[in-house]
Parts: sequence; C-alpha cells; structure tokens
Amino acid sequence: MILVTGGMSGIGAALTARLRARGEAVLVLDRHGGADIVCDLADSAAIDAAAARVPALTGIAHVAGVPGTLPGDVVLAVNLHAPVQLTRRLGDRIGAGGAVVAVSSVTAHRCTWDDARLRALIDGGSEPLDGVTAYEVSKRALNLWVQLTAAALHPAVRVNGVSPGPVETPILADFEASMGKARLDAAARLTGRHGTAGDIAAVIDWLLTGESGWVNGVDLKVDGGFHALRAAAAGR
Repeated sequence: MILVTGGMSGIGAALTARLRARGEAVLVLDRHGGADIVCDLADSAAIDAAAARVPALTGIAHVAGVPGTLPGDVVLAVNLHAPVQLTRRLGDRIGAGGAVVAVSSVTAHRCTWDDARLRALIDGGSEPLDGVTAYEVSKRALNLWVQLTAAALHPAVRVNGVSPGPVETPILADFEASMGKARLDAAARLTGRHGTAGDIAAVIDWLLTGESGWVNGVDLKVDGGFHALRAAAAGR
C-alpha cells in the first residue's frame, strides 16, 4: 500500500489514479472530505493521530503542498514539517525495498540559506518568514531532508525528491500571484507549455517502483527542460 498525501486534487489525484490503474493499493491523506484519512497537515497533533491509522506500507508520496500566498508558518508546516513528521512516524512501517518520494519545486534554488540553518528547520525549528520566502525555504530544506533521510533509511528504503516547474493545477493562480504571472508565462514560452499533473505523477510513480531501484537521495527536476534551455540561451 502507498500513502499519498494531497491525493484529492492536482498532482496527488493524478498519481492516485495512476497507481490504482496499475493495481496498487493507495491510501489517500488529505484535508478535504472524501480522503481515506482526513488530516490538516498544518496541525502536528492531527498528523500524529493520522499516522496511528496507517497500516504497513510499500511507499509514501508526499505530494501535499501549499503556495506562498499563505502565511509563512502554514507554508513551513505543510511543505516541510508535515513530510518530516509523517516519515519519522511511519518509517518503520515501510517494508524493505520501499520508497519515499517528496514533491519539492525548482523554486528551491532561489533559497540561499546554508545547511546548518536549514537543518534547524528540519529538526522542527521555525523562523518568522513571509509566505513567498517560506515557500522557497521549505522546498530547499525538503531537498536537504531527502538526502539526509536517504542516508538514514539506507539500504531498506529509498528516498527521492521531484522538483516540478510550473504545473497546470488548481493552485497555479496562487503561484502566479506569489511568483509573478509574467515570470511563469515566460517559462511556458521557453518550454512550449506548463507541465500537467500527469507529467509529474508519472515521474513520482516511477520513483516509487523497483524500476528506479538504483536511484536514491536525488532531487529530480521535472521542468520541461526550462533550466537547461535558459542556460543555453544565456550562453549564446
């Protein structure tokens, strides 16, 4: 069984449908009604209660996330502290050969914090940040957490991250507001389009399977080639 957080919409819903289509048992955790486990990932006590209801797993997909239009403390809680807490609570319920995948963002590269400061956040710390800064910081910290947790769970469980570029999901408008619509439009012009939820779900699915068994501790950019195309254009 694979636990998918944020599985009721966007990338999480696309991943859930894809997993179930290939016969995988899926447990959806989401704050919206209709999920197998309803949980507000901004609430630490609710996470503990939800974790107590989760059976043995073959993997976890940490897909749930919120944009920088929300308060900074909420962004840090959902985007960083929730996957850290859930994995700590459920790590011993993931069978050998299992996998954890966390959805980050290419925006993580905008964060210039050093690892010591990021580790303090990973360990449960907090800082007063606006939503936009908290989004960038949470994703950069999540990337570091992927590396640290890959080492901690090795060799039984693999841990990887996926960093999408702009994706057509219900919260794209929030990203346009927090990051700038012109900036996201420019990215779409360079790559030809924004990504789809299915584009990202396919990569998460692969990382959850044994086919990616020699991939561990990496952050995989899924941005339509945006960064490569931009770098090539800048070098002309």
